[in-house]
Amino acid sequence: MKKHRILLSILLIAVLFAAGCGKNAEEPKEEQKTEDGEAEREPPGPGEENWGTAPDYTVPMITGTPIRYLSVNVGRTEEEVNLTWFSSSEEAGQVYWTTAEDTEFENAMVYSTSAAPSETIPGYYVNQVTVTGLLPETGYLYQVGSEEALSPAYEYATPAFSDSFRFTAVGDAQLGKPVEELDRQKNNWHRLLNKVKYHFPDTSFLVSLGDQVNDFDDNEEYSAFLNQGVLYSLSLAPVKGNHDVGGPQYSEHFTLPNQSSLGTCDDEGDGDYWFRRGSALFLVLNTMDAQKWGEHKEFIASAVEANPDCTWRIVFSHFSPYNAYENYLENAQNIRPYFLEFCGAYEIDLVLCGHDHAYMRSHYIKEDGSYEEYASPAENPEGTMYLTLSSSSGSLYRRPSAQNEAAVSSKRHSPEVTDVQVTRDSLKISTYDAETWELTDEFEIYKKET
Repeated sequence: MKKHRILLSILLIAVLFAAGCGKNAEEPKEEQKTEDGEAEREPPGPGEENWGTAPDYTVPMITGTPIRYLSVNVGRTEEEVNLTWFSSSEEAGQVYWTTAEDTEFENAMVYSTSAAPSETIPGYYVNQVTVTGLLPETGYLYQVGSEEALSPAYEYATPAFSDSFRFTAVGDAQLGKPVEELDRQKNNWHRLLNKVKYHFPDTSFLVSLGDQVNDFDDNEEYSAFLNQGVLYSLSLAPVKGNHDVGGPQYSEHFTLPNQSSLGTCDDEGDGDYWFRRGSALFLVLNTMDAQKWGEHKEFIASAVEANPDCTWRIVFSHFSPYNAYENYLENAQNIRPYFLEFCGAYEIDLVLCGHDHAYMRSHYIKEDGSYEEYASPAENPEGTMYLTLSSSSGSLYRRPSAQNEAAVSSKRHSPEVTDVQVTRDSLKISTYDAETWELTDEFEIYKKET
């Protein structure tokens, strides 16, 4: 009888253990709740997202006031931001800038500017202001306008001022190609920006690599591009593309730092410009006038001389000297000698381009045009990497042709986002399908003292 009881006890323990009640069984997890009591969902894995994954970042649009075309642009350093807007009043414009806690703007700094008549929109005046003295990792509120009309209050947060930071790059939005699909493209652009804010809330700035719009003088297309809540709170570094050429619209919509008279196309306000973040120097080229291609070396020389201690030198250009779309190869070959010369002379690490609507990452190109293949991570690579990005709105996708210099090239089928993480001795470049957040390409670069 005693043996029988022992056998029954062993059997009972085995059954309980199998049911998860044994001493070593995993305890059931408590369901996580949000503040409103809803069950928290596990975030989708890479490649499993959709457009609805990122919360819809919406704020009151500036179009609810008489003010139009608010543009927030990069400053010379992290301590500055440039603001541009159109008003129907010729009164001097003001920016009211304060900390996030000062919701009544009682302690706001006031920056004033004279309003210049717009050359592109009759009856409107262009206002351009540089806000200075920003502090790291600080939340701000701002309003723009005049005594006649003020914008809603918008948020702006600075990242850490550090040699370690990230920035976000996108290829051609080209909103309005074709024009009957503008609403779809605007929606894609809006959803892509939501993803940027969701995944990279600490990004230092967003670079748009040209062709912001399809028709340089189309006000509706510029509205679709600029009237985005995310862009009211994030510094934009625009690059002039061939679809932005034709008049002073680009110059009126964007206020840019360290603007040069070199590389101009339509007017004196669209020349090359540079800015700095941490130990990285960013050189933004207007490559739209072939007669000015020789001027970019002079511009780069002066910017490098002004920033001798930068570890990284990164160029932004709409036209790529190493692209993958067959119809643009002749233009690429024509501009290539200029890039080879200044990239070699000034040790440019990375060139980011648009225009192709196809994705291409090159091998490392040397000054003589030869190239070196490196596996990631590449340590002290010799030469320059060229990265050409696809569309950020789905306006157009093209199929690349085979190029010897290409390490990766492919036709994309949905909008893309490229994340660049920078430290003093490394770059990590990651490109994602904006909808699914699938990682489509990645490469790391290290600079180590020898």
